Amino acid sequence: MSQARASRNPVPWRWGLSVAVAGLILTGCAALPEPDGMEAAIIARTEGLEALAPAEGSGARSVARNGLLLDPAVREAASLVSASADEVRVQRAALFPGLGLSVGGGVGSAGEGKAAAELQGSQLLFDGGNSKRSVKLADFDMQISYLTFQKEVDEALITVLQAYDDVQMKVDLLKVYRKQLDALGELETLVAARAKKGAVSSTDVLETRRRVQSAVFLVNDTELALAEARDRLALLSGQSTGGRIAISGTSCNAGGESDDLRLARLELGRARMALEKAQNALDPRVVLQPIVRAEIGTGKVPVGLNLDIQSDLLKGGALSAKANAARNKLAAAQARLDSVGREDTLEERGLLRSIAAGDQKRNLLQRQISLLSQTRELYRSQYFDLGTRQLSELLDNEEEFYARKAELAELESQLAIDRMKCVARSRNLRKKLGLEGQSIYGYPLASDLI
Repeated sequence: MSQARASRNPVPWRWGLSVAVAGLILTGCAALPEPDGMEAAIIARTEGLEALAPAEGSGARSVARNGLLLDPAVREAASLVSASADEVRVQRAALFPGLGLSVGGGVGSAGEGKAAAELQGSQLLFDGGNSKRSVKLADFDMQISYLTFQKEVDEALITVLQAYDDVQMKVDLLKVYRKQLDALGELETLVAARAKKGAVSSTDVLETRRRVQSAVFLVNDTELALAEARDRLALLSGQSTGGRIAISGTSCNAGGESDDLRLARLELGRARMALEKAQNALDPRVVLQPIVRAEIGTGKVPVGLNLDIQSDLLKGGALSAKANAARNKLAAAQARLDSVGREDTLEERGLLRSIAAGDQKRNLLQRQISLLSQTRELYRSQYFDLGTRQLSELLDNEEEFYARKAELAELESQLAIDRMKCVARSRNLRKKLGLEGQSIYGYPLASDLI
């Protein structure tokens, strides 16, 4: 009688074990931790920041803001950061329980037999730390992507502001060349009047006319360059009106390590981790696999627990090749770090030297322009009133006067750009442009580094 009751109540302890195993797996899958590492730091830094919005107006701040929103490279870099965050989650998932469901059946001696549903879990117990190394590698990639994104933001700001200043510089050059054309046209009229009276030869008239035509070419070329500069600015910022950028700071020092140097250090750290992982590729992988199998139509629910141990012993030389490749990449990363360190120092010195030389040259040009202005009046008097000065000397002086004014306009633009790059290098550009305290594509526009 007791045996009959047992058959009507098939092994209740198996049902309990099945439920316990399934519950354990589902609980593990549902209890995955919150983002950590670099991703958690970025989320905390971005929380509460206002999203960057388009700006009205045509000033440098508005151009910078709109240029960031329109720059595809910034959007691409932000997407790569998001992809890197997802890859961290992918690699981290190997450390937590997995769950799979399969349903199948078959006929014949080689078939799977009666239809059954199988619920199989998995939990990594040991792999020599390689899964954790994969997570660290993914986190290195995310840090590199995030720093690359922040670099791209600065480069986008510099690019759009350079285009903004370039339009204004072309406007200033066009004003100079038009004044030169007017001045030479005035001289042509005066020389032609003297030639009509027989005071000078027709050669002077032809020479003056030739100089006027050269000035016309300069005006036409500058008008074309201005149109192209406006088109480029419109492409980058949505507006074609340029202006002078007046952004300067007290130092070009990066306040620690520059972005390029930080990137090189991150790449070196990643290379070391990749080598460590390659050297431990032979470590065994131990996985616990609980199984619940329900045979459809039989009422049977067998359960089990497997322990899977795997290890790569030989893969045709691939394991040693991967280790050698990792060593070579580590050596390359170290060489890159050394090179960037030297270049970083030279870049700062170069900016400071360029600014100092530019200031000195500007003073020289201003003095020379003042002297040429005085010489213009003297040469005109000597040619038209006294007849003691050659026309070629008068025309050469006139062209040099306006050439120096054009050179000064170009120098002012270059100095403004160098000062802006200096501010960007010291991580103060975003503050100067009023971009701090805002975010773009879900990432902070902060000058400080996470």
